[in-house]
Amino acid sequence: MKSLPESSKPFGDLVKADRELQGVNTTVLESPEIDHRDCFTWSNFFVVVSIPLVGGLVGLGLIYLANPLAISWLASSDAPAFYSNSLWNIPKSIPQIQAELGRSYLKLGESYNLKTGETIYTVLETETQNIREIRFYQTIWDRGVEKYLLVSTTTVSGIDEYFVRSPKFKYATEAIPERMRPDRNRLPLKKLSLLKNPPSQYDGVWFSTTGNVDGIAYGQIYYFSNDKRSQLVELDAWTSPVGELPIWRNALSSNSSSVQLVVNQTQAYDPSLLIFQPEEAIVRSMRKVQLRQVTLNEAKGQPKAYQDALVMASVGLWSPALGKFNLMVDELRSKGKQLSPFLQEQYDLITLHAKITSDQAQNPNSSLGEKALINIIDGRWNEALAIANDSAYKGDKIAEMLAKYHPHIWQRVMTMLTFTGAKEIKLWGGLVVLQRNGLRRAEHWLREQKVDPKESNQLLQRLDLAPVTLDPRQLIGTVTYIGKGDAGTEWFLPPPKLESGQGWYEVSINLIKDGDKWSNAPFSELSDRSSILLWRILGLSLNSSLGVVLYEPNGKSQTATLTAHSLWVSDNGSLRILASGEVALAPLLNKSILPPLVTSGGAFNPPNGTPIEWQTLSSITIERIVRTMYRELQRNGEVSLSIEEFGVLVQQQWTLSSVSLDGTGKPEYLLLLDREKVDLGDRHYPLAIAFSSDGSLLFSDMSGGRVWIDVLPSSIDGQILTLRNGRYEVWNFR
Repeated sequence: MKSLPESSKPFGDLVKADRELQGVNTTVLESPEIDHRDCFTWSNFFVVVSIPLVGGLVGLGLIYLANPLAISWLASSDAPAFYSNSLWNIPKSIPQIQAELGRSYLKLGESYNLKTGETIYTVLETETQNIREIRFYQTIWDRGVEKYLLVSTTTVSGIDEYFVRSPKFKYATEAIPERMRPDRNRLPLKKLSLLKNPPSQYDGVWFSTTGNVDGIAYGQIYYFSNDKRSQLVELDAWTSPVGELPIWRNALSSNSSSVQLVVNQTQAYDPSLLIFQPEEAIVRSMRKVQLRQVTLNEAKGQPKAYQDALVMASVGLWSPALGKFNLMVDELRSKGKQLSPFLQEQYDLITLHAKITSDQAQNPNSSLGEKALINIIDGRWNEALAIANDSAYKGDKIAEMLAKYHPHIWQRVMTMLTFTGAKEIKLWGGLVVLQRNGLRRAEHWLREQKVDPKESNQLLQRLDLAPVTLDPRQLIGTVTYIGKGDAGTEWFLPPPKLESGQGWYEVSINLIKDGDKWSNAPFSELSDRSSILLWRILGLSLNSSLGVVLYEPNGKSQTATLTAHSLWVSDNGSLRILASGEVALAPLLNKSILPPLVTSGGAFNPPNGTPIEWQTLSSITIERIVRTMYRELQRNGEVSLSIEEFGVLVQQQWTLSSVSLDGTGKPEYLLLLDREKVDLGDRHYPLAIAFSSDGSLLFSDMSGGRVWIDVLPSSIDGQILTLRNGRYEVWNFR
């Protein structure tokens, strides 16, 4: 191995020299020698300047890679100056766009070609066809192939269902469902529609996405500006109960050269047009288009006539509101002044609606109920009341109108009562209370409003025509004698004078045959209705005769007749009828072994059972029936016969009937025992015992707690007329 070369200067000498230098005490410092490497040269200058230049070029390169057309002087001549910032946003053909969307279960929907060269496309969910995006493309020709460059895009998320249905809630008569609360559910948008005839001063495209639910149209307004800073602006959402698309029209009469966007929210005969003014605003140092709604917001420092006008207009009393507004206008003109632009817009808004309601009121083709409603909406209370009071009509059309539109009327009544105490307005308020809360509360409300009952009773009685679910076919009750003098003042209808030999009788109704089903008193649905209506639905207007059945101890009966004249219903629905009849009937009432039974609507004709032979029954059934009857008789006293002898007697002398009682489809068996067969004292006969098809006991009135009267006449099985505690009641097997 070769040795390393030796140093030219030994290490020892270097160390020694260093130590000698440290030991030297130098008194004079010599000037250092200048190092040229520390000097700033031209080359240094160019290096410093090149740093930001290189950074800028790198930045431009990155921008160009991400968005090749963002740098206008590098873009092709037919490319737009502004477009989406999507990474690698390069022109694509329609198949390429569809393939790209298809990977996200989307597809291109309908398209509109604009005069400016752009094309609007909707992007739809493949399965639901709901709009997910709105895209603006510009056509780019790439080597002879038509491609589309994305200019602008926005996401569509649907419209809040509460907002969509909110106009309907204005006059809602029922609670709003929980799912309809704000921000609970969003409704999809399905189509895109251009808004025609837009204002000429805006160089852009106005369009709306739309949807429809239950006949209500809704959507979102958009504006696409196609200037050098092309942008898609999302504006107001809208909803129309009449299912109409917003339209551009001249709605403000003071400026005939301008157009506004009008949304129709009219309901029935109640006009409601939302008017939006297009405007430009500076937002974050940028000019931006917006829609400003013309509202009824009150301007400060205005006369009371103006304030009253806005209150009336807010509840749809447009013509009275215009009358108030005109007072202020006349006052200003007398002073040589004019309305400010803000007040002028409000005046035009009220004038537009007042013309609609006024034209409706002058239309002779409306039906009776509609004509009354239209007059109320236009503030013509006297004319509306004259229609309701017209005796040439039954009033059913007015009642139907009240049932459907009473919320429209009530808001207007309560508003007008803050300005006036006019009787006709109060009477319409009473009719609304009649429809919503019944006759008694309507009478009470009108008394609170200081309306004389003489001016309201006839109207309330005549128009209490709301439907009654009860369908009385026959009445059953008991009767007591009042006397030959005054019948009393509590009766709803004034009773006539008694004829000679006649007396007053009060009938308490215990049962009503409702359709084909018997029901026990009280009848709450009758508690708050007019006497005229009750008289009609109870059938007394057609047949006022009441039959009376008197029961004799021997099981026989006799009949009499009463004539109904008036009635009375308690707050809980207990029904009494005032009737007249022969005075000679009064002493017979107390002789009846059961409370005299009164019936209306025809004779009381219960169904008859079919006699059957004992031999047709099985021995087990016969044994059960015999043992059951034997036990029932033993409870009321000793039986002299043995059970064997009793069984022979029953089969030889007592008749068994087959009846349908409990609706099971199998026959039930009924025994009716007169006093000659079984004597249990001075009580009603025949005694009744009912058995099921297998001989089990269903009913017995031998104990006397509930007395069997008969099977009630009905096609519904299992309803028996019984007597308990002096009242007739229906007793159901089922």
